[in-house]
Amino acid sequence: MENNTNTIDIKALTLKLLRKWYWFALGLFITGCLLTLYYFSTTSKFAVNSRIMIREDESQGMNNFAALSALGLGGSGKIVDDEMAILTSRDIISDVIQSLNIQTEYRKRKGLRWLGQYPTPDLRVEYPEQFLDTMRFKTTLKFRVRGSGYVLKVKYGREASSKHKITDLSQPIETCIGPIRIIPIRPFEPGDKYKMITAPMLPLAAAYNENIQTAKLKRESNVINIATKTDMPLRAIDFIKKEIELYNKSAVDDKNMMASNTAMFISERMNIIEAELSKAEQDVQNYKQSNHLTDLSSEARLYLMTSSEYEKRLAEVDMQYNLLDYVEQFVQDSKNNGKLIPANLGIADESVTSLISGYNSSLIRRMRLERSATDTNPVLKQLAIESELMRGNIVATIESVKQSLRVTRRDLQAQQDRAGGQVSTVPRKEREYIEVERQRNLKEQLYLLLYQKREENALLLASTVMPAKVVDVAKQDPERVSPKISILGLIWLVLGIGIPFGIIYLYDMFNDRIEDEAEYKRLIHLPYAGELVRNHHGRFVAVQDGVNSVSAELFRSLRTNLRFMQPADVKNPVVLVTSAVNGEGKSYVATNLAISLALLNKKVALVGLDIRKPMLAHYLGLPTQGNLTSYLADPSFTVDDLIVPSGLHAGLDVLPAGVIPPNPSELILSERLDELFKELRKRYDYIIVDTAPVELVSDTFILTRVADMTLFVSRIHRTTRDMLASLQQHAADGRLKNVACVLNGVKSARAGYGYGNTKS
Repeated sequence: MENNTNTIDIKALTLKLLRKWYWFALGLFITGCLLTLYYFSTTSKFAVNSRIMIREDESQGMNNFAALSALGLGGSGKIVDDEMAILTSRDIISDVIQSLNIQTEYRKRKGLRWLGQYPTPDLRVEYPEQFLDTMRFKTTLKFRVRGSGYVLKVKYGREASSKHKITDLSQPIETCIGPIRIIPIRPFEPGDKYKMITAPMLPLAAAYNENIQTAKLKRESNVINIATKTDMPLRAIDFIKKEIELYNKSAVDDKNMMASNTAMFISERMNIIEAELSKAEQDVQNYKQSNHLTDLSSEARLYLMTSSEYEKRLAEVDMQYNLLDYVEQFVQDSKNNGKLIPANLGIADESVTSLISGYNSSLIRRMRLERSATDTNPVLKQLAIESELMRGNIVATIESVKQSLRVTRRDLQAQQDRAGGQVSTVPRKEREYIEVERQRNLKEQLYLLLYQKREENALLLASTVMPAKVVDVAKQDPERVSPKISILGLIWLVLGIGIPFGIIYLYDMFNDRIEDEAEYKRLIHLPYAGELVRNHHGRFVAVQDGVNSVSAELFRSLRTNLRFMQPADVKNPVVLVTSAVNGEGKSYVATNLAISLALLNKKVALVGLDIRKPMLAHYLGLPTQGNLTSYLADPSFTVDDLIVPSGLHAGLDVLPAGVIPPNPSELILSERLDELFKELRKRYDYIIVDTAPVELVSDTFILTRVADMTLFVSRIHRTTRDMLASLQQHAADGRLKNVACVLNGVKSARAGYGYGNTKS
């Protein structure tokens, strides 16, 4: 797939892939079978969706928003994010699981699928007492109806397992996890299979939490979308409904905490003031009885009416001061840290009530987040800092308001004293009576105010609005989300084509060997003499007189091409036949090329000069003693001593290499070799030389001095790209003379013309 410049040849790659179409057919078939099995063994999943809107407390929303913005914590969008975390908290999810009794999942086998059964399964499992509270691993029960009996398999994580054959379901079954009972709800049928899966609460809640997705409809929206994907949509619908219900209950309980705390505070103060009022009334009664007073004089009443307005205003100031003092004592008491500050007490200053309301809302959010977040949560840390800052602001603001009330009281007291100076003419007893009566009136007004606030707080406690309003009830989408045939079809195409393509591409990328003749022609930049088919029959001699096989015809074509490629001024040419490494078929090519030339009634000599590994004589069944190596080493040998009739054709003689010498390079460099080829040129029309591979030894390069051209043999699946690059470098350097290339091992279906049905 890559050429010498390491770029991808798209055309060559495409042709290679097309030739291996059966890989893709096999890939599509196997992938199709696997996906079909997956489709029929996977339960269909559907999407279940619901939408809720988080209501904001209108009385506190603006104050909360301003406080959060001042602290850099955002506004309502951040509050909705926190509510989403609370909605899917572990405590709420666990409560939903327990409320719906779905800690155990029931499934029935139908075909290859395990279909979930909800809300009424065919059977029910009773575990040992306290087992669900103490279990540490997932428990799987497989129950099968077999004939008139039953088979139960129990697996408790990796810790224990047991198998039981049962005939009577009315009795407990002793298993590895203790005695359990299988209670039929519907009649069983032979062959029914059931699977019951029970998981510990914490990992089960985590799994449900992971499967439920919550997201805001828009960035600044208070609407939350709740979605999940499941193969039991009825269970998911009930789950989401119960989750919203428990979230509302939890939120209402948290909000009622403020009202409850205020009611408790008011009750405590009313008990104290009630005792003080009772004492003040008793003082009035005792004073009247001891001083024999029945009515004030008309003059005293006139003076009292003048100062009554100042007394009323003084009473209001004293009442506000007392209320602020109560709240200040509550906030400064270290025992009340982390508690809600009593609100709705009738404090007239809006800055104080605003700060208290904002503090309580922030504290409630913090308490709710603590249920689902760890102590290291940055939002919790920020809320803790916010609470401390707001408590300090509340104390400072109360002190400022109290100081203002003290100034106001002094002014009113001075005005009241001036008005009261006019009462100096009133008898002493009547003046003392006025003072006692005023104390009683003050206590009475404070008591009546707290009584009114207690009733208002009770009304608020009874009329709390649910914080989450259901916009869209939980419902199932009619179209399943998985498995989808369109998606499976796409996967089938991608995997069925992609995997074979990847295997072929990776194999070709890491395989450096030549794969086909097209790639060979593309990589080689030397004269191409022809191609030869793979020798399937193992016969060394493929060319015979009167045989028209594919191999014989291709050798004839090679013979014709070589005759055109040989130098025009050379007669009786010497052709070296070599290759890069062993096993590429150079001896096979040399022999059959020589036979093909002999069939033209030419005198041909086949010389075996692969003296390091001589195989030519072995292939042709000729003697290996007293041949070429003996001639080169012993001057007493003559050329006639070397020549052996081939027995294949009268015009073909063979000069076998003989025994393996200890000094092959020296023998090839000897002058006797030059003399030998001079003599052979006189006697023969063609001299075909079978030489050693060029990548293993240098013998062929040495023989170039006696040769006219070189026929380089390559073989599909044997020759590498690096070998071709090395060949071209040798040809460019002149180490090989007049190189022509031949490719061996081509499939017969790709070679020749019109010989596809002829024996090769």
